[in-house]
Amino acid sequence: MALRQFNEDNVLNKTMQLFWRQGYYGTSMHDITQSTGLKPGSVYHAFGNKEALYIASLDKYAALSQQKLTNAMEMGVGEGIVALLTNMVTHIHDKQYVSCFLVKTQLELSATAPNLAQCASAHLEESKKIYQRFIAQAYGEVNSESYATAVMMAIFGIRVYGYLCQDNRQIQESLKMMLSWLPWDSGSPKVARLNSVN
Repeated sequence: MALRQFNEDNVLNKTMQLFWRQGYYGTSMHDITQSTGLKPGSVYHAFGNKEALYIASLDKYAALSQQKLTNAMEMGVGEGIVALLTNMVTHIHDKQYVSCFLVKTQLELSATAPNLAQCASAHLEESKKIYQRFIAQAYGEVNSESYATAVMMAIFGIRVYGYLCQDNRQIQESLKMMLSWLPWDSGSPKVARLNSVN
């Protein structure tokens, strides 16, 4: 068997960005080969098919997101959550904003490719478990699941409503009302640090 003449991690970075921006159905095999510089046979040999490549791209995205989440929690749980949410709000009106790959997958594929949507759901559930574990350490076990659910709902809201609302201040104030248990006044200096941890 011939050795692969490409870096699989680099290919996944490129396909992750492509699927994230264009969606599953909006991305053709031609797009993939153009982006990666690979021939279709090399892609199929390495990943199997487009669906498998999409799943590998979701896995890559989830691993990066969960590492960023863990790094943020290590700043301090409440402060880390505030920094993550504030960072999301700050970037929703960037020219290249494309929301969350996992959330977009659920919205695009729940009805037409439930296996892919379920893959995204599993990653989101794992993120919730990470939040819950850290929240339990800082705020106690009793409310940890409810608090983690509230954080996930806030994230979904930012990721979807962010396309519509042009007022970042309004979103931030709504988050403070919904998640009043978080230390909003102390978290903002950590946002710059958050951008540097991945």
